[in-house]
Amino acid sequence: MEENPYWQFFCGEETFQHELPCHPTSLPKWRQRVGADGVEKLLKQVVRTAMHQQASKASELARVTVDTTVQGKATVFPTDARLYDKARRALVRLARKHQVALRQSINQFY
Repeated sequence: MEENPYWQFFCGEETFQHELPCHPTSLPKWRQRVGADGVEKLLKQVVRTAMHQQASKASELARVTVDTTVQGKATVFPTDARLYDKARRALVRLARKHQVALRQSINQFY
């Protein structure tokens, strides 16, 4: 799989590359080897270097905002089928509560 040309340019490539810059398992393996403590040390050194280079101020580090848009989320969008099933379940519950006999219910198949 190739990254799009805009991303490649942003990362410093001068010509389009048809191969991945590294193996897809390299980052997870590195993360496992470094561990949480190693990543914490790395982050502290990055902050120290930014302060030393005057690329960042202490006041800018008082509050940290983390962008989590790339993290997987358990978001389920309501599709027509899901909404129909939810309504059907509610109607079957109501029918049972009021002792209405149903000719057929999908619940009998589960």
